Amino acid sequence: MAHTCPWRNRYQQPTGMVKKACPREGGGPSSKAAALLARGAYSQYVSTAKGRPACTKRFGGGRERRWRLFSTFPILPHEPSQERPLNTPIPVGLIGLGRHGSRYLRHLIEEETGGKLVAISRQQVDKGRQQAVHHGIQFFPDYRDLVADPAIQAVLVVTPPALNAPIALEAIKHRKAVLLEKPLALNSTEGRHIVEAANQAGVPLMTGHTLRYEPVIRKLQEVGSTLGHWQFLTGRMHLEEQPEANRVQGTGHGVLLEFGIHLLDWVRVMLQDEKLTVSADMTRPSPNAPEQRAEITLTTPSGLSCHLDIARVSQDRITQVEIMGTTERVQADWTNSVVQIFKQETLTSQEFLPVTPTIVTMLRDFFHALRKGKQVPITGEDGLRAVELADACYQAEKSQQPISFPS
Repeated sequence: MAHTCPWRNRYQQPTGMVKKACPREGGGPSSKAAALLARGAYSQYVSTAKGRPACTKRFGGGRERRWRLFSTFPILPHEPSQERPLNTPIPVGLIGLGRHGSRYLRHLIEEETGGKLVAISRQQVDKGRQQAVHHGIQFFPDYRDLVADPAIQAVLVVTPPALNAPIALEAIKHRKAVLLEKPLALNSTEGRHIVEAANQAGVPLMTGHTLRYEPVIRKLQEVGSTLGHWQFLTGRMHLEEQPEANRVQGTGHGVLLEFGIHLLDWVRVMLQDEKLTVSADMTRPSPNAPEQRAEITLTTPSGLSCHLDIARVSQDRITQVEIMGTTERVQADWTNSVVQIFKQETLTSQEFLPVTPTIVTMLRDFFHALRKGKQVPITGEDGLRAVELADACYQAEKSQQPISFPS
């Protein structure tokens, strides 16, 4: 008997393509494209019916990039299942309960997300057992036992990036839908392996780029087409120093992969360019230490530049992105939840937006996509492209000269 994944028929439905006019070329996005941009779901994919699936991404002007899958990742058989009723929460397991994972735990317990937390796993066994007893859920000392539990349909992975690949691949092997906290992986090789395994299995894979869910970021994307021709973009993330800051476990990488990955993903959303020239300068306390500051310049073939400044600082947190157009300039600040529009350095509009927990919004989107059989809004491919761009930044810093991306 041929076995099929319960997600396959629902997840790999062909989706329509949206052609978006580029604001810097004098046009604005269509209303449908603008809506996609506003919710961060700008990538559109289709699958092929012959052999293993392939992913196709189409850009404005008819360009397309195609990734043919070649992975032979083992997939466990699974009996077909009926589509889950829309009002029934999806049973979910959470792996990783550090500082950030604890936020996921709190939101899953306290908020209506469309998922029902039934199990957790963490390395600190005693604390994990205490949390499980307190919340009336199951605890698995070994994450492999959690993902093998047939009662669990989706897995949230909020662990150090060095653990993302083995955990995600194990979950995919057991045909669980997966949400991976950013970055998708330590590097593009690991990220590609995760994405190929998920596509081969027909398993939904989402990347937790929560910056896309910040209300001020969505507002900036909404007004971006009203600024005239874009002249440049900037992004700054200066976050307070923390005991475990300036390092990503398992690598010599620091702030760029730790949280600057948010800005790299934002750049991809806004520029939508297939080619970029990448320059990078990084500050390290010693040659082999993780970077404490990264200054990145990304330039499109048409000459539009984006400057990113990412750092750990002792005080004065800054989280801002800005688009300079020929007629106006817009700035979004998600620490203060404000969007400001300037015309010739005069403030013409200021809007304070409600503070909303981005994790909750993202989880609702994830579970809604699973229940409806739709494409997850931030795919594994999206996460992979951001990691590939981070790799390019590290290569440019190492070579001390600009490089082309993709190479």
